[in-house]
Amino acid sequence: MESTKRRARFTARRLSRRDALKAGAVAGLGVAAFALAGCRSDESEQATGDGATPSATDTPRYGGDQIMGLMADPGGLDVQQSVTGFWCSALMNGYLHSVSTSDRTLEPQMADGVEVVDETTYVWKLKQGIKFHNVDPTWGREVTADDVVFSMQRRRDDPTIMNDKQLLRDFTAHFEAADKYTFSLTTTRPYSPTLDETGNPSYAIIPREAIEKWGDLSQHPVGCGAFVLDRYVKSERLKVVKNQEFYMPGRPFLDSTEWIIMTDDAALFQSFRTKRHDFCGAALDKLKVEELSRINHVVVRKAPNYWNRCLLLRVDRPPFDDERMRKAVDLAVDRQDLIDKAAFGEGFFNGPVSPSLEYWALPQDEVREFYKVDLTEAKRLVEAAGYGDGVEVDVPVMNVQNLTKDAAIVKEHLAKIGITVNIQPKDIATLLAQYLYAGNFQMLWFYNLPYVEPDRPICQWFSKGIAGVSFTGYDNPAMDDWVWKERSEFDPQKRREIVLDAQRAMMREHGPQINTYSPQSWIATWEWIRSLTPERGTGLTSRTFLGVDGWMTERS
Repeated sequence: MESTKRRARFTARRLSRRDALKAGAVAGLGVAAFALAGCRSDESEQATGDGATPSATDTPRYGGDQIMGLMADPGGLDVQQSVTGFWCSALMNGYLHSVSTSDRTLEPQMADGVEVVDETTYVWKLKQGIKFHNVDPTWGREVTADDVVFSMQRRRDDPTIMNDKQLLRDFTAHFEAADKYTFSLTTTRPYSPTLDETGNPSYAIIPREAIEKWGDLSQHPVGCGAFVLDRYVKSERLKVVKNQEFYMPGRPFLDSTEWIIMTDDAALFQSFRTKRHDFCGAALDKLKVEELSRINHVVVRKAPNYWNRCLLLRVDRPPFDDERMRKAVDLAVDRQDLIDKAAFGEGFFNGPVSPSLEYWALPQDEVREFYKVDLTEAKRLVEAAGYGDGVEVDVPVMNVQNLTKDAAIVKEHLAKIGITVNIQPKDIATLLAQYLYAGNFQMLWFYNLPYVEPDRPICQWFSKGIAGVSFTGYDNPAMDDWVWKERSEFDPQKRREIVLDAQRAMMREHGPQINTYSPQSWIATWEWIRSLTPERGTGLTSRTFLGVDGWMTERS
């Protein structure tokens, strides 16, 4: 009885539907969005030809082979190991739960639900009869709580796993299988993002014997998800087919999903225009949207954008160990110029939390007021820091057209204050392994993953960073205090005020992350791509990446 009361009290603390909807249903931009066909946000705008808008009232049709464009290889299919490939690999995996992006409520998946005993103790009851894929080496065996324990242990302990380890490694007292179908986790202290974290796509439940046989799941993604791997040719294509024994009755609707990997953005766009792809994998801008809107049977949707394009600075080594240099960069970067030149005038200034995450983000007018260009002051700071004769910095950047274009514009801005930027385009695997994770950079042009909960983005200012280590060498106890204040508060209204004030303090640090802008985001599909629950948006929760809600009508 007492645990039931505590659970009710916890639920009451969660976001009300009205407040959650203020935050907007989630829509990503770029590679993560490519996996999500037929989805839209609650308040997205349509710019269409005569294409039909997908509707939740339509009767879903079984069958269909969906083809998508993808601008980058997923980098392996181990959903725990890869920080970039979950938009594909999550379709092959199962999860304890997800958190709805529309109203922040918990959505049970492999578990019947989660009992929140108190602010540190969580208990999941697994559904019986869930099976791993009927392939080598699991051959359709049942999933038990021991598999959950193994999955959590591997995610915490395997050094090859680059996803955030903080919850399991640093903030979890213990977890265990109480019996065959019961899993419990106890945190070391009240930690409000716990359920959001465990609903993340990287918290997949995986089989021990697959790891023992293959070493990892990068080429052999055995799970219990809605789809089973059919083939994967690195940098060319990936195809998954329907799991006939999936644990959600009647799902999935599609027979298969295939991603065609094309690094040339123009070729991706042309493949969609000519109906070779059902879902547009190209980066869309205002001009492309105007073109697509004139094509019959194409549906284009305006959606929120949760990617934060930013500069990361190593603040523990020259020249950016000097706060004056960091502030100079902040004053020289012209966000509006970036929006005008790279996004055709449609975009937003970014604080630490993306402006599309409206409930948690600072007001746009406040962010714009803070990020004013002042080249005179920036030059004075550079000279005062001892770099009046100029300084040269190398800047690795992911080798995709939109980011290299951004970097070139920022290069122009910084040249005006005597900072010469050497742009170094890198593929995503090299950028992550050799530069970001290794801390091997002075300045790095990057965009953070599109988190839908505020704890992750503000962790750039946390001494342990996002992945349990500070890539930038930043360590400020005052900022750690802000992070722990919001993590310790379960009331959404009170936590919101903490998050807003924390962002104001973090912006005044002028690093280690210098926020820039987010362009307006669009998603384009042909009209035959539908979704049973279009109101979900392209939310980055494990529910979305299951691929269970998408379906197709006949192609025309």
